[in-house]
Amino acid sequence: GESGGLPVEPQLFFVAQLAAVVLLFEAGLETDRNQFKKYVRPATAVAAGGVLLPFAMGFAATVMFGYASMDSISGMTPALFVGAIMTATSVGITARVLADIRRLDSPEGVTILAGAVVDDVLGIIILAIVVGISEEGAVTAGSIGVIFLKAVGFWLVLMIIGSLVANHISKLVLWFKSSGGALVLALALAFIASAVAEIYFGLAMIIGAYTMGLALSNTELKHQVEGPMRSVNNFLVPIFFVVIGMQVDFTAFGAGDTSLSVAIGFATVLTLFAVFSKLAGSGLPALFWFNRRGATRVALGMLPRGEVALIIAGIGLAAGVIGQDIFAVAVVMTVVTTIIAPVLLIPAFRGGSGIKADPEGVDGSDE
Repeated sequence: GESGGLPVEPQLFFVAQLAAVVLLFEAGLETDRNQFKKYVRPATAVAAGGVLLPFAMGFAATVMFGYASMDSISGMTPALFVGAIMTATSVGITARVLADIRRLDSPEGVTILAGAVVDDVLGIIILAIVVGISEEGAVTAGSIGVIFLKAVGFWLVLMIIGSLVANHISKLVLWFKSSGGALVLALALAFIASAVAEIYFGLAMIIGAYTMGLALSNTELKHQVEGPMRSVNNFLVPIFFVVIGMQVDFTAFGAGDTSLSVAIGFATVLTLFAVFSKLAGSGLPALFWFNRRGATRVALGMLPRGEVALIIAGIGLAAGVIGQDIFAVAVVMTVVTTIIAPVLLIPAFRGGSGIKADPEGVDGSDE
């Protein structure tokens, strides 16, 4: 399409972005902040593993199928982009499923949400580095450091300021006595945080939205807007999934210099790698804190790639770094991992506690 490298109409993409922000704001609201702090260590380990292994395997697969070469930096860039696409985790889908089965605030749920936020911070840093390499053909340690500090700094500042002013914001918003008003103002805050994250810090909007939700999660406002938020979500989220589906252009399969069979082979291998690398990369570190059952839940929660992967792929396509063929393969991988994750997640959350050395049912995880 002519819309800046995006395969769907900009208006539709905008609605999908909107849905992603609302989804993550809700996920943040539903996360207990003290729980979040408690599980930030396992979440960081889970995110790191869930970024490094997928990046390496995505890079390897791209080179293996001849879509990238190791000869020069520019020859390597498609592989770097595919690696970046593989690191994505779309917590929106998982959050939706966990909210439906009332497990968002379980230890696994909190670890997944926190992990996905850290994952996004790391993923965006990788993306920024990859874009830097593709534009300049080189990258310095200094530029990586700056990106990293901006990302982490913004996130911490938003968290701290958010926590400090949350109750004042809550009181102010609730002072407008109408129920609709509270929702509108709360959403406005989510969008402001998203915009600031996106425009000034090059961070994904979703980090801003989630962090804002997290900041407001201990306030009275949360109880007021929780119900209406859900109805907004029930309306927007299906559109989000439809837009993701619409991004697949199967005519692009084998459209480049490669044959159709190579493209199908690449799509199959990349999808298998995508599933394995997230499950192993996020699941193995989780075993330090969780038992096998808990680690499996965390790993499955980190599996869906969703809109984050598509946004990265879209950037690569728009920049001319990856062709329609790699884009099509990336979309297939994204759609498959995004569809299978919820299917596997629900059964995984049946049964008892997932925490290590916890006598069954003591922590009241069985509702």
